[in-house]
Amino acid sequence: MTAAAPRASVVIPTWNGRALLEAALRSLRAQTFRDFETVVVDNGSRDGTVEMLRRDFPEVVRVEFPENRGFAVAVNAGVRAARGRVLMLFNNDAEADPDWLERLVAVLDARPEIGSVASKMVTARDPSILDSAGAAMGLFAYDMGRGRPDGPPFDRGREVLCACAGAAAYRRELFETIGDFDETFFAWFEDVELGIRAQLAGFGCWYEPSARVRHHAHATAGQLSIPKAVFMVRNALLLFFQTMPLRRLVPWGPVMLAWPFLDPLFSGWPWRATVRGWLKFWPLVPHVLRARRRTYRGRRVPVSRLTGLLEDASPDFGRALRLLVARLGGAKPARVS
Repeated sequence: MTAAAPRASVVIPTWNGRALLEAALRSLRAQTFRDFETVVVDNGSRDGTVEMLRRDFPEVVRVEFPENRGFAVAVNAGVRAARGRVLMLFNNDAEADPDWLERLVAVLDARPEIGSVASKMVTARDPSILDSAGAAMGLFAYDMGRGRPDGPPFDRGREVLCACAGAAAYRRELFETIGDFDETFFAWFEDVELGIRAQLAGFGCWYEPSARVRHHAHATAGQLSIPKAVFMVRNALLLFFQTMPLRRLVPWGPVMLAWPFLDPLFSGWPWRATVRGWLKFWPLVPHVLRARRRTYRGRRVPVSRLTGLLEDASPDFGRALRLLVARLGGAKPARVS
């Protein structure tokens, strides 16, 4: 006899993060909401992750890849393996408060117009500092509140552009309507691309501050500093040209195309990495055009719905110019983590 499907599924992609994953899974075992399963997608770990799962977490559903296929591929595989109608995505380097799942499910129950929920993510080393309060985008996508002290501005639930997929809940209907994460991204910014598609299809996103997780920021991705820089430059261009309305794409497109050549002057990323990212973008232009066409053909709400959620692009450009002036004046750039 087949067991009844759980209400929710928690999908965790992982790669060589055994100790972190163990803490993440123990935090899920302590959840007050119990009607869920956990699906771990292993991206070819070589640190004993699979053996640890078999031995210590036999209840976990495992999906195993022989090599690292990236965040988007792993999450899509986990979603396909999951049975719940509510799908939570959870980083392997995060730990959830005991009522995290309960809070996320409660928002989806109370707000039928919402398709996804963003968690409050704080840094594990100092939980008074925010890591993410939902994602936003001007010219570039970023986590709201990152590096700022937690406090009243981040204690109010509100609609946001999209969730950081490191700790988020989605209705399965969202994926059934708009499709999976775009695997072209491999990792970084694929959650924002999905979130923008969801917004245009009529699925709002709610930031819920009571759904709290502690994030060991960059503990896994930090293993990939230079490749990360390449992917982030390439994917920032993918995200912008694939999703932005024409009223933003036309005036700001030339700025985005020039940005990788200027970025090393003030970011600290190696020039060879940012230019490699720029070069890797161009063969993907046909994909960008196809994906953009699908996204806007699937639109169910006015484009003004999206533009109302986007941040003003001008401050992004202004901040970049100020950083560039400071760098040319001798200030030391911040290094990529």
